Amino acid sequence: MRICLLRAAPGQEDDPRYSDIELFTDRHTFEQRFISKDTIKQDLNFAAAESFDLYFNFLHWTWYGSDNKELAILAAKYIEYLAIPVIGLPSRVLEKYGLDEDGRLVIGNLDTAQGDDITAGDEYSCTIIELDNTPVPLCPIFAHTEVPVNSTSSPVLSSAIQKLAEDAFYVNDLHGTFWCTFLVRINKDSKPTLIGITPMPKTIFPFAGDGKNPAAEACAVRESFPGSYRSLIHSLIASYFLKRNRSFEVSRQVSQEFDTVASKYDTVTAGIYHEGIKGIVQKYNFDGLVLDIACGTGLVARLYRDTQNRSRFIGMDISLQMKTECLRHGLYSNVLVGPMQRLLIVQRGPIHHIVCIGAFLFLESNELSLVLSRIFQLATISVTFTIDEIPDSYNKAQTERGRGHMAGFNHLDEVERFGIPVGWKLTDRWRFLGWTSPTTGTEIYSNVFRFEAL
Repeated sequence: MRICLLRAAPGQEDDPRYSDIELFTDRHTFEQRFISKDTIKQDLNFAAAESFDLYFNFLHWTWYGSDNKELAILAAKYIEYLAIPVIGLPSRVLEKYGLDEDGRLVIGNLDTAQGDDITAGDEYSCTIIELDNTPVPLCPIFAHTEVPVNSTSSPVLSSAIQKLAEDAFYVNDLHGTFWCTFLVRINKDSKPTLIGITPMPKTIFPFAGDGKNPAAEACAVRESFPGSYRSLIHSLIASYFLKRNRSFEVSRQVSQEFDTVASKYDTVTAGIYHEGIKGIVQKYNFDGLVLDIACGTGLVARLYRDTQNRSRFIGMDISLQMKTECLRHGLYSNVLVGPMQRLLIVQRGPIHHIVCIGAFLFLESNELSLVLSRIFQLATISVTFTIDEIPDSYNKAQTERGRGHMAGFNHLDEVERFGIPVGWKLTDRWRFLGWTSPTTGTEIYSNVFRFEAL
């Protein structure tokens, strides 16, 4: 993608520090366009005329406080008028609350009924990433430090802070802010109390020239957003286009394709594909609750052969008819239907094991980052998935047959760049002949990745 970063003109910043987000990914091309306070509309018109694939509006990062509030609102409103694809703070948030000198929301009386209680105890911050329309809380951080709250040793405190942040997100109608930090103080009754909100703080990324950002937001991303800054950027982009249903038609066509083949899927894929799944699931332990993404007819549970009933399976699939076939075998308690990138956003944990065999090829790279981040956030014991080496000849053959929606991506390099998330280890990786396309006859090799929690 070609992405435009909208910044304040040099010399017109209240805070000249900024984040070079382009340093964290080479998947996209970033260009800066500078907006002057005196020619806001004209400058934005020129930027819009260049028809970038996406814009990041960072103007509110440097135009804040009483002197510049109206300028920030004007710019946000005009960007909305231009209807360009943008990630930035909505004008309604700026109008409703305003920002103080620290870029923090001025939200009036948060909870006047609590009186002096809010001045007692320690302070924490909890950053929320909005994916699609769902707030996803990261790990709480001790305020003004880089020390995360340990969810293992302090699960009650961590959960209470995250729940408060989620509730505050909805109560204050912060949809469309993409990320927010909620400041929390523990009152004299040992209960978390909201004391402030910072929308889209620039400190979520390291500042230009800094090797490491000591801010709580950047720490939260490093510690609890799998894939770190790179994956966060990709996930925000994927989320933006999910909201606008950019891939709706492709998803619909893929769903119809699998609806058509569902009743005969096991017969069509018998042989190499079944043996491949069997080799994966019988090699590892899946005791506990298992989420099988793109479960199809339920081959994972059927081939796992859990004779002692130590595993419980739930599934996700894009095809309603696949759900019917899967549930018919009686090994899955439920199958959710829809695109995995949407379902995983709203899925709640904890889930012991997450498995995805042969389905990531249908995701573009930004969506893959979002999906990988979510599965590592949700799983508590293991993550097992395959990446198919899709050759150009396969995609060409599908397109020539009028089946371009069934073309796929080879994400091997993307998974390697994603890395190993904090708190996990890569315990196994191997390559095998995964399947032969019944349409093109192409042999597809697959790579198994097995991660286990530390």
